[in-house]
Amino acid sequence: MAHVDQLMNYFGNCGAKLNGKPRVGSEIETFFVCDDGSAITLAQSQAILKRLVRGRGWVVAGRKGDMITEVRHGTSRVLYELGYPNIELCVAPHDITDIVERSRSLLEDLYRSAEECDAYPSFAPMFIGNGDCLALPDDRDATWLQLDGEKALSPLARISAVQYTLDVEHDDAVRKLNALNAARGQFLRSYPQDSVWRAYIKDSDACYKEDRYGGPTEFRSLLHYCEELAMHQVVCGPQLVPFDKAELGTNESIALFIRSVWWYFRLRRYGQKLCIEVRPLPRRRDEKLQEQLDFVIGLMD
Repeated sequence: MAHVDQLMNYFGNCGAKLNGKPRVGSEIETFFVCDDGSAITLAQSQAILKRLVRGRGWVVAGRKGDMITEVRHGTSRVLYELGYPNIELCVAPHDITDIVERSRSLLEDLYRSAEECDAYPSFAPMFIGNGDCLALPDDRDATWLQLDGEKALSPLARISAVQYTLDVEHDDAVRKLNALNAARGQFLRSYPQDSVWRAYIKDSDACYKEDRYGGPTEFRSLLHYCEELAMHQVVCGPQLVPFDKAELGTNESIALFIRSVWWYFRLRRYGQKLCIEVRPLPRRRDEKLQEQLDFVIGLMD
């Protein structure tokens, strides 16, 4: 059975002193549209991924039946973000001075492949349109559909965000989380998808605890952070199980649980690195990526 100590050990066994500046990873979601502004089709989205692996250094890394679900370039990935018109670029951690340039370079690969398929980035935090955009590229997404119901889940396939994940020292993690949370109003003023997420929590058949999205505004300590996290139930197949009755025997299962609690600012672990993931950043044009990162760094410093 799961215990708060497991979360404490998971986070406590990483996050040693940083040597120099933190490394930063990025996750950038882009909704693709046709010339007339309508969402691209599933066939177009598949064509984009197939174009990427033709001479641009990308390789197929995941399939579901005949459908490509993920392609990789080194340790960076392109995959579906729930909706098939909404394609996510996940860039492996780089030096803080290099991450935006690297992200833009890989995005250019994606844009060129899309243009060859008559598809174009919308550079917007939300897509307003009709039709079902759900892709369900893996079993995990299919589980969420059973858990939440289509009415609640479908709108999440239409929103696009930017997330940065920054290395943090163990002893400084809570202070930086609190600094970010103190500025959540500044984030949310330019984050229209907040209302979509709140409707999702309200409309889901799962009956989530209200602050499963957003999260507490302040933490007294890492223990307090873990105690608040353990207040949320664990997804076990298409149902929720109380944290203290769930089986979280591996680091992978703990990481999956953490990913399913959608706080604005949350601790993550990558190998022996402790990180803070900053989530409430809207998708805008690429030149805004550096501005968004600078805003986050300014708050954490």
